[in-house]
Amino acid sequence: MIAVFESTHKLIFELCGWPYGTPVHAASYWAFRVGTCRGLYTASKEEYQIIAIENDRMGNGHLTDVLEWFDNSCRRDGKSLRVCAIWNKKFKKHLLKKRGFVQAADEADDVIKRF
Repeated sequence: MIAVFESTHKLIFELCGWPYGTPVHAASYWAFRVGTCRGLYTASKEEYQIIAIENDRMGNGHLTDVLEWFDNSCRRDGKSLRVCAIWNKKFKKHLLKKRGFVQAADEADDVIKRF
């Protein structure tokens, strides 16, 4: 029997390749959408890295679904989850206080969650 993951609001994780070509440092980037949230991420052997995320309708809970999808994938794949280059101090505080992230030791603007 295959275990099926279902997020809080029963939203699907939509994915496509980053449409603007491969960056100079040759990482693979993927665009994603979960409900009204969309963003960009990449992966290494050790972690998934969320590079950008935005919610077109704040307060609807879809960020919860995004993080649930990434948490599920991290557990499945044995990786950590990093949110990179956070400029919004309120969002960073939210991730640190309410979502189980800690300050990344190697980057002042990054937070990480280990599984």
